[in-house]
Amino acid sequence: TIDNQTLLFTRRLPDAEVEGREQEDFFISKKQNGNWGIAENIGLPINTRYNEGAPTLSPDGNFLIFTACSNQLGYGEGREGYGSCDLFISRKMGQHWDWPENIGFPVNTSKWETQPSFSSDGKTLFFIRGFYDKQNTYHQDIYQTILLEDGSWSEPEKLPDCINSPGIEESVFIHPDGQTLYFSSDGWPGMGGLDIFVSRKDSSGQWSTPTNMGYPINTFHDENSLMVSADGKLGYFATDRPGGYGKLDLYSFEIPLELRPRIITYFKGTVFDEADGKKLSAKFELIDLVTGQTIIQSESDPVDGSFLVALPSGKRYALNVSHPDYLFYSDHFDLESNHDYEHPFLKDIPMLAIKVGESVVLRNVFFATDSYELMPESQAELDRLANLLLKNPNMQIEIAGHTDNQGNDYYNFELSIKRAKAVYDYLLNKRIEPQRLTYKGYGETQPVDTNDTPEGRAKNRRTEFKIIHL
Repeated sequence: TIDNQTLLFTRRLPDAEVEGREQEDFFISKKQNGNWGIAENIGLPINTRYNEGAPTLSPDGNFLIFTACSNQLGYGEGREGYGSCDLFISRKMGQHWDWPENIGFPVNTSKWETQPSFSSDGKTLFFIRGFYDKQNTYHQDIYQTILLEDGSWSEPEKLPDCINSPGIEESVFIHPDGQTLYFSSDGWPGMGGLDIFVSRKDSSGQWSTPTNMGYPINTFHDENSLMVSADGKLGYFATDRPGGYGKLDLYSFEIPLELRPRIITYFKGTVFDEADGKKLSAKFELIDLVTGQTIIQSESDPVDGSFLVALPSGKRYALNVSHPDYLFYSDHFDLESNHDYEHPFLKDIPMLAIKVGESVVLRNVFFATDSYELMPESQAELDRLANLLLKNPNMQIEIAGHTDNQGNDYYNFELSIKRAKAVYDYLLNKRIEPQRLTYKGYGETQPVDTNDTPEGRAKNRRTEFKIIHL
């Protein structure tokens, strides 16, 4: 996972019921005081007495996609497939996993689909497809499919020839930065067998020619199944090189600087009802403040309310958390300069019920210094407020402007009024009836933090709305 606290892997074990046969199950290890704890079998309904392999966790740890294959034993209890190996998906519910479902066509076919890797935005799934063509020539390449708005997957596309070689590609891994791809291949120049390569996607969406990660990572033995930690410092991979405990063993190593992905950090916490502490399943949206594009959509765990969201560096983000029975929560992150992974954003999110008297700070409404003109980055937040009013036709609100204590008292009072009116005017343009809206400026009279620090003054400069009627 992107917080480097959970490691999921496959372990091959003797079959307890059939002598001489082996079968594969998933195990999870948790970090304890900086070290990996004893791995535990994740059990039913994921693991069965049949083979489960090649797993990938979504970066937030809430979804598991894995491979199950058809043979004389089938795909596993209660599972149906399209032929050969298929991809299955399961959602984490608190400490348990729900029943796995076949991802379905067009991802799964009669061909061999395996070794998935989930992008951090939850929108793209990379995987391996293998098949024989009509000339009985075998192909094994990297494909990608996009999650559509209706929850289905797009027709998979084969990655271009600058990634896929005439040989074998396998064990694809997309880093949470969304632009660094690691995979194994025997078709690119290497040291023998399967070697691990890295390719990067540029701003135009083009992949670079793969770079061999070199010795001592690659040897004349097979190296595959690479995963790279979210901070980009450590790689984990499987190899059958001498000196291990048996067959394929897991190794870790420090990634050379020139082969590391883009720096990311993460946002982690729990969503709860502020009134009674009840844990909530809420939707998360991470939006690029400059383009307005939704970067990541996710949900907190439906049982314990926990969430984990990747934050790639180099952008300014707006965060929106929503639940149909509560007022939305918003925040923003400025990662235009590389943010230190060692200092993630850790915050629990209280959700306020929709009731008279509740106030919400519009943290993603922005004005230039000494100006009451709304900046373009404010649009997504104000549209969200307009939608809240449209869904609650009896709701009436007061829009309140606040400033810090810098400058003249009267000037600050007038500025706060004008900023509140700017939001009022925006909502009128969204066809919200004027009788449902009032606005007021409070100047510097209602600080929520100290005015003695830049951070405190930033919190005091705010725009809020309060429900005055339902």
